[in-house]
Amino acid sequence: MPVFEYEVADRAGALTRGRAEAATEGDLIARFKEQGQWVLAVRPAAGGGVAGLGAGVALGPLIEAARQMVKRLSSGVNLATMVLFTGQLAAMLSGGLHLVRILTALAAETTNKPFRKVLEDVRDAITGGASFADSLTRHPHVFDRLYVAVIRAGELSGSLPQVLDTLTVYLEKTANLRRKVKGAIAYPIVILIVALLVVFVMVVKIVPIFQGVYARANATLPAPTRALVAISDAVRDSTLTVLVVLILVVIGIFAALQTEAGRRLFDRFKLNVPLFGSLIRKAIMARVCRTLSVLLNSGIPLIEAMETVSKVAGNKVVEEAMAAATQRMRDGGTIAETLRETGQFPSMVTQLVATGEESGTLPGMLAKAALYYEQQVDSAVATLSTLIEPIMIVIMGAIAGSIIFALYLPIFTLGQALKGGIK
Repeated sequence: MPVFEYEVADRAGALTRGRAEAATEGDLIARFKEQGQWVLAVRPAAGGGVAGLGAGVALGPLIEAARQMVKRLSSGVNLATMVLFTGQLAAMLSGGLHLVRILTALAAETTNKPFRKVLEDVRDAITGGASFADSLTRHPHVFDRLYVAVIRAGELSGSLPQVLDTLTVYLEKTANLRRKVKGAIAYPIVILIVALLVVFVMVVKIVPIFQGVYARANATLPAPTRALVAISDAVRDSTLTVLVVLILVVIGIFAALQTEAGRRLFDRFKLNVPLFGSLIRKAIMARVCRTLSVLLNSGIPLIEAMETVSKVAGNKVVEEAMAAATQRMRDGGTIAETLRETGQFPSMVTQLVATGEESGTLPGMLAKAALYYEQQVDSAVATLSTLIEPIMIVIMGAIAGSIIFALYLPIFTLGQALKGGIK
């Protein structure tokens, strides 16, 4: 029987991908519809059946990663677009306009063609009788679980405009936080890449020139210069091999990051990397607290809100900690106790959460915790910007200085070689 790859979403927006056997694509689609799933994609599996399954499984993580990257890029919908759309939607709903009319107007107004198609599809689904939240689940690469959950809560409570206002503020803060963290991390990476390119050019182009001069002068090269020449020869002789190995390493890492174990290992590394680990953890705490506060303020029950956060925290280690805390809460624990037991949440968070539980002001306490960590991120970014520039200058200067020192060191003894004459 033919094997098909499928991609479906449930009413909560949870995305599921996999493989299944069916007589035809239509049979498989009908099966999912009977289960209440939104069918996003069904395609013949690579290899066509069981015989091709082994290769598909072996390359599965890499193929899936490439597919998801293409979908994200082709969607053309970034966070700034979502902020603008959500704010406009909130304002127009508050003005009393009908949702279908609003979506029609926003679709016609936007210059983002992929997003226009998304809005038109959502509008058509609503016209066909689906709820707004259910219509959004048809596009999980644009509207994530958090977005769908908040919209669903607003629909059920009859406070959709107010919920959208809250969601707009949340998205704006998320965009600002993400921009600051990315900026702090991107600067040293760019400087490092430039430094490596400069070193590569010096080793491949400059060192051979000096090597030829010293060879014609019959100069005896000191150990540092000999080592530099050996490195230059090795790099020039095996440039293609090095590039191929680097490409394979990048592909291997990329594929590994699509696995649960790979993501967990990388996310744990990010939390502990020198200088940046603290910044990343603070940003995650701000996101977790802000997200949970928004969900609770939208009327979503605590357990459900915790489950949602455990899937959108942005770090596998923290997400698993949230999932474990959620399970312990089902067994009767308090949120402060369960978060403390995971070991992933600072005392600042657990203390404010405990205070919020006792006083019945948990959403407000979480918002205060989020604000505190957002301010901490601002402070950390400013500190890193101050520290990184001189550190990178020292590192680049040390590398370039070492190369120049090794290149010019033979000149100090070149006079003796010149007495014998340059051949």
